Amino acid sequence: MEIFFAAVTIGYVLLHLYLYRGLTRSISLDNDISDTSPTVTVIVAARNEQQNILRCINSLKELRYPEQKIEIFLVNDRSEDSTLRIMQESTAGLSRFRVINSRDILHSNLKGKANAIDTAVELSRGEVILLTDADCTVPESWITSTVRHYKADVAMVCGFTLIEHEKSLFDKLQCLDWIYLLTLASASCGMGQIMSCIGNNLSFTRKAYERSGGYSAIDFSVTEDLALMRKINSLGEGRVLYPVDRGSLVMTAGCADIGELSSQKRRWFRGGTGINALGYITGFELYASAFMLLFGFLFLGVKLWLALSIAVYLSQILLTSRTSIRMGMNHLFPLSPLFIVYLSVYGLLLPFSFIFGKKIKWKGRTF
Repeated sequence: MEIFFAAVTIGYVLLHLYLYRGLTRSISLDNDISDTSPTVTVIVAARNEQQNILRCINSLKELRYPEQKIEIFLVNDRSEDSTLRIMQESTAGLSRFRVINSRDILHSNLKGKANAIDTAVELSRGEVILLTDADCTVPESWITSTVRHYKADVAMVCGFTLIEHEKSLFDKLQCLDWIYLLTLASASCGMGQIMSCIGNNLSFTRKAYERSGGYSAIDFSVTEDLALMRKINSLGEGRVLYPVDRGSLVMTAGCADIGELSSQKRRWFRGGTGINALGYITGFELYASAFMLLFGFLFLGVKLWLALSIAVYLSQILLTSRTSIRMGMNHLFPLSPLFIVYLSVYGLLLPFSFIFGKKIKWKGRTF
């Protein structure tokens, strides 16, 4: 067991050093930007979001971009509450906003959010399409900070989203989790081996969407954003970028409780199947190192266990520190030891959650 855990730890450290190179490349995208200002379509698909949608809309009203080059689609995805009414009343008289209903399902691949987004894309005119969610707020620089990365050879630009964390320790741990997971995503993208993205801060060119066939040409997935990313990347007709840019940082509410967090993680886990080799290696290292951190003292001497645990911890800090500082989240550093325990616990438990059923409940729907 000593050899196994030592090998896992060495692999974990080497993986993070490899990804550190990718993160450096993603950060260096700041030096490779365009000064163009394409026409832009912003799409927000919302289902039963009466508690959140107004904050989102208010942030969209503050976006700084030429009025004649922006349109914002708010798509009511068959809500059963007051979401549609709030959309209509809060945007009345504002020409940049269009409130629409998600169309009837035309294709077996077009379900839920994918159908809502595709409905808006079909009606829109923007050269670049940006997506966010109804429980998010965007900075006024969101569009300008995103589209500056669209040079002629770029098909998709992913962005960072972090958790609002003023209220509780649970929210702070979720924020650290998103910092780590999205740093992995950005770093892998920097190495040209995409692993994941986040659909509440995602953009792509209309050309790339149409060439991919859009959501109607992609098998339905509970993580429709990742499915689209993989399809566009597979075409090889444009780069997928994941800059570490605070100007495009989106904020969102965290999960309210363990049950909601479990549903979210199960959805991401299920949607992430079929990932590339780097993704499987990362998954194995995360799982094996989590087991070592939580239970390694049962198989190893205390000194060796502490040494291996510290190596895992420091390599994670090395990778995430630059992201945290760039995003203004370095005040969360003191919680890093607690976070690595949090990550290890849910990481070990997540695969076992599917023993009791593969169905996932999300936004009032079951998949």
